[in-house]
Amino acid sequence: MPQITGRHRSPILAVACALLLTFITVAPSFAGSIGYRVQFVNGVGLHVVQIDMGSPAVKVTPVLSLRYPGGAEPMGTICARERPVAAITGTFFSKTNLMPIGDIMMDGRLVHFGGMGSAIAITPDNKTTFRRIPYGRRQDWGPFETVMAGGPMLLEGGKVALAPSHEKFQDPRVLGRASRTGVGVTKHNKLLMVATRESISLWDFAKIMLKLGCTDAINLDGGSSTGLYYGGSTIIRPARSLVNLLAVYSDADPGTRICQSECIINHSEVDNYRAARAHEAYMMAQMPLAKGRLDDAVRLLQQATQLDPANASYETKLAQTLARQGDSAAAAAALIRAGEVLLDKELWGEALDRLQEALKHEPANTSALVALPRAYRGLGREAEALAVECELLMRSLRTNLIAMHEGLIADLVQKAFRLAGREAPAASSGPALEGTLTETSYVDTKLGVRLMLPDCWQFTPTADLSALEMRHRYSPFLGHLRVAWAPEQVALERLVEMYWEGSFQESLQTAPVLLGVPSRGIWRTESTASRAGINTRTLFFKRDGLLWVLTLTTGESYRIQAAPDFEEIAKGFTLF
Repeated sequence: MPQITGRHRSPILAVACALLLTFITVAPSFAGSIGYRVQFVNGVGLHVVQIDMGSPAVKVTPVLSLRYPGGAEPMGTICARERPVAAITGTFFSKTNLMPIGDIMMDGRLVHFGGMGSAIAITPDNKTTFRRIPYGRRQDWGPFETVMAGGPMLLEGGKVALAPSHEKFQDPRVLGRASRTGVGVTKHNKLLMVATRESISLWDFAKIMLKLGCTDAINLDGGSSTGLYYGGSTIIRPARSLVNLLAVYSDADPGTRICQSECIINHSEVDNYRAARAHEAYMMAQMPLAKGRLDDAVRLLQQATQLDPANASYETKLAQTLARQGDSAAAAAALIRAGEVLLDKELWGEALDRLQEALKHEPANTSALVALPRAYRGLGREAEALAVECELLMRSLRTNLIAMHEGLIADLVQKAFRLAGREAPAASSGPALEGTLTETSYVDTKLGVRLMLPDCWQFTPTADLSALEMRHRYSPFLGHLRVAWAPEQVALERLVEMYWEGSFQESLQTAPVLLGVPSRGIWRTESTASRAGINTRTLFFKRDGLLWVLTLTTGESYRIQAAPDFEEIAKGFTLF
C-alpha cells in the first residue's frame, strides 16, 4: 500500500485530477520556498518565517487542538502531531470557554464561526487577501481554501490601518503593549509570519510590518500565547496551551489544489478523491493500532477525519484511540464531532449515543450539551431536550462567569501584586469565607460582609473556599460572590480592566468608580456585559486589601424578568 507522508501528498493524484482537467502540470516543491531568520527592526528583535506563495507546493492552513471545541494543547504537541515546516500562534480565544473569536476555514470548510476581527484568506492557488469582518456577520468565504481571522488589521494597501475599536477589540492587553505575533504579505507575494518576545504597541507592530515590506497585515494572538515553530523546533514557546495555530507545509498536492480552484461549482470529484485518501489513511492506521503505537495511529486517523469530515466512523475510531491514550478531553471532542456529523445526516439514535459517550468522558462539556437537544427532538423526546437546554444555560452561565474560574482570579491577583511591586500571598487567591451560612444569608463578622438573598433564591455548595454560589430555585438565574487579595497601590479601575481582559464581551459598560463609605475606605463600581446570549451584571468593591466581586447573570432573554431579583441581591450585599 502506498504511504502518505504529508498532509497533502497522494499516490493517485494524476488519476483524480484527470477527471477534471485535460492537462495538469504538477510542480515539484521549490527549494527555499520557506525560510526563517532573526531580524532587528526599529530596535525590536523579530523572528520571521518567510513563505514563497508562488510555490504551488506551499500550503498555509490553520490547525486545531485535538481537544477543539473547548480544549487546548501545548504548541509543541500540536506541531509534533501535525508536522508542519513552520507554525505561528493563531487567533484569540476566550479564557473561559476556550473558543476562538475569529472565523477558521480549513480546506474550504468553515470549521469555526467567530464573526469578528480581520482575516487572512488564501485561495487554492495561493492568492492571499486580507479582509475586515463586519462584526457578528457570516461571510461568504466561497473561493478560499484557508481563512484565519485574528486582528486588528495592521496594514491595508501599504498603509497603517489600525482601527481596533471598529473591530470590537477592547481587551487592554491587545490594545496596550504586549509580545506580538502577526502575518502579512509583501508586494513580491511573500507571506511573513512574524513574532517578537518584546512588549510593543499595535502602532509599533504595524510600523515594523510595514518596514519588513508588507503591504497588508493583521495582528494575531500574542501576550502569553505568543509562539513560533520552525524546522522541528519551538523557537518561541507559549506560556499556555493553544486552541489553534496557523501552519505552513511544503508538500501540498499542487494538482489537487488546481482541481479545487478550477471546479468551484462542483467539488464532487475532489471530494471523492479526498474520501479515497481518507480511507487509505484510516486503513494504514490499523497497523500501528494493532502494535500499540498510538501516537502514529492518532496522526493517521486525524488525517482521515480532516480529509473526509463527513465520515463519523473515522472520528469514532479516533476517539477510541485517544481514550486508550488517556486523553478524555480529546476523545470527547472527537465524539462530539462524530455526533454532529450524524445529526446532519438525521441519524438521531447514533448521534445521541456519540454525544452521551462524549459526556461520559467529559461531563461538563458544553459543546456536547449544545448538540444533545437536537438528537432528543429528532427522536421525539421533547421533555428531555428542554431539560438539557435548561442545564446547558446554567452551565453556560458558569462557564462565562469569570469570577467562577479560580485560576483566572489567581492570575489577576498575581498580576496586580506584580504591578504593585509586591509578592502575592502564596496560600490562595483570597481569604476563606468562613462566616455563618444559611440557605438565604451569609454573615462574616471577621471580614465585615453580609449578603442576604431574596425569596426563591438559595446558596448552593461550592468547593471554592473564597467564593459563594447562589441560584434561583426555579429559573436559570445565577449569582456568585468572590473575594480576592488586592494590593492597596492598585486602583479599582485597573483591577476591573484586568478582570475583563481576554473575555471578548460583545458589549461591556463600566460605571465610574464611586467612593462608598469614606470612613471605611470602600470603593465600588459596576459593569454590565453580554456575550453569546448571556447578560451579566458585576459589582466590584475594594476595601482593606480585598476585592469583592458580586456577579449576577442569566440568559439575555431572561434579563428583564431577572432584573428585580438582581437589584434586590445587589442591595442585600453590605460591607460593614
